[in-house]
Amino acid sequence: MIPTAKLSLKHLSRLPAQADRPAPTVIALHGRGSNEADLIGLAPYLDRRLLWISPRAPLDLMGGYEWYRLGDIGVPDQATFDAAVETLDHFVAEAVAAYPVDPQRLFLLGFSQGSMMSYSLALTQPRRVVGVIAQSGYIPLSSGLKVDVDGLKAKPFIVTHGTHDPLIPVEWGREARDYLTQAGADVEYREFPMGHNISEQSIAAVADWTKNRLG
Repeated sequence: MIPTAKLSLKHLSRLPAQADRPAPTVIALHGRGSNEADLIGLAPYLDRRLLWISPRAPLDLMGGYEWYRLGDIGVPDQATFDAAVETLDHFVAEAVAAYPVDPQRLFLLGFSQGSMMSYSLALTQPRRVVGVIAQSGYIPLSSGLKVDVDGLKAKPFIVTHGTHDPLIPVEWGREARDYLTQAGADVEYREFPMGHNISEQSIAAVADWTKNRLG
């Protein structure tokens, strides 16, 4: 870990193996009820050239945090969802300015609600990211996202989902795959025999995908 800059969200950061130049970067967005220390623990499993920045979601939730409130599973509260997208947009801009980020190689990595946030920023502002790692999530199209369809052409996504996910059905992952494919994105979709979690198999697939994107 490295000392964190004073940005609008509390966060953790981790320098790449070589930190003397702008680095390809992962902004890691945790799931509902978790915190900024969660996904940054995946760093050793991915390419060592990556700079990691892992923010804490802004809303308290029973000892953890969430990006927005839920009316029900799959139904974001509109006001807090809109505020979360604006907050993330602002934080990403701050992070790019404060850390040695290569803005041409900026990835979003999310799990569960963090995937919904990753999708939301990438679909509305696809030119700001080089690719998206969406794990166990869905695309919150019911929340009125203004999708930049042209910007999604050939945009790389990897979508992973558990076939036994009890919280976010695997069918929602398949719907995300189908939507992105129809929009012309470059989609790798992988299902694994797991629940609502990240497995050794799924993170290995993410690691391979990321390494191929970095060259």
